[in-house]
Amino acid sequence: MVRHQQNLSRIAKRLFHDCLRLTVLDLRVAGWSLLPVAKWILRLYRKYFPGRRENVGEMVPKVLVIGAGGFVGRHVVRLLRETEGVETVPATRDGAAGSRHLDLLSPETVEAALSGIDAVVHCAVGDRRVTVDGTRNLLSAAAGAGVRRIVVLSSVAVYAGGSGPLREDSQRVPVGTGSYAGWKLAAEDLCLGERRVESVLLRPTIIYGPGSVLWVDKMVARIRSGHWGTFGAAGDGTCNLVHVRDVATAVAAALMAPGIAHRAFNLDGPEAMSWNDWFRRLAEGIGAPPLPELFPAQIRARSLLSLPFKAVDRLRPGLVPQWALAAPAGSELALFGRRTTYPIDAAREALGWTPRIGVAEGLRDTLASLSPRAAAA
Repeated sequence: MVRHQQNLSRIAKRLFHDCLRLTVLDLRVAGWSLLPVAKWILRLYRKYFPGRRENVGEMVPKVLVIGAGGFVGRHVVRLLRETEGVETVPATRDGAAGSRHLDLLSPETVEAALSGIDAVVHCAVGDRRVTVDGTRNLLSAAAGAGVRRIVVLSSVAVYAGGSGPLREDSQRVPVGTGSYAGWKLAAEDLCLGERRVESVLLRPTIIYGPGSVLWVDKMVARIRSGHWGTFGAAGDGTCNLVHVRDVATAVAAALMAPGIAHRAFNLDGPEAMSWNDWFRRLAEGIGAPPLPELFPAQIRARSLLSLPFKAVDRLRPGLVPQWALAAPAGSELALFGRRTTYPIDAAREALGWTPRIGVAEGLRDTLASLSPRAAAA
């Protein structure tokens, strides 16, 4: 009888884990959602096996989301709050709206915020100190607090570049690189070096969606200024877009998947296009006139001539002409021309994650929720 109960418990536990994954990923069979069945099994499990506390490799009960007020963090919090069996605890630097106060540069606030936490999602963004020193403070405090797993939002910027497919084991930028890519690399190395806590590194591509300031709001403002266009061959590089809701489901999957400690995973969307195509799709979506094609010499001249104006704008906003603010930076021109892909086979296999939101659907909900400032530009 005892052995029978133990076997039943193991079967129920396996069903519990599988159903938690289904509630996050909303998998479908022959077009039918398995979500209602998964939630029904979860209710039965909690009824007949009350008080069970699952460990890492399963969805943990209490998850702290750092950077909960940011673009990605807001969507992660929303998704986890919709996931049964998870208590989501948002953390922000100012502790506003009922969130826990956590300043990554203040070890005391980090330690206090980690009280009672089982796993952490690190979505915070900032300068080198926040990215590197803040991650170091987090790892140290997490190890002391008994946190089991940290899911860290890194970036494909850590790769050394080049064309063609870049997989998780591709060459990364040199250690000590003094840029965003170098900061992210240093944070990754800190995570991989801390063995007392399971770290999972997610490397998303171009994240867009409702609330995307960098890749939507600012691009829309440039298009509406009348000083933006397509870039010819200089804009035929690969625009690897992934919707923020798909990133959130990958985060949830990384919290629960077994056997993935100290691994990195690319996250990319279901379809790729050129940057020129992205600019055209944005313009069409906001009802702007067709974009003109800019000549190479014109693009380079605007980029160089805009530098002093942009320096002035950082000190005295509002004085700089629109053409200068709209001009592409040198780093953007390098990105727009790069033909690179980021295969997600590892995330599919280890996380059970597949992106579901195509560009047409993603662009519709993104443009429908443009920030007031971008909508009025």
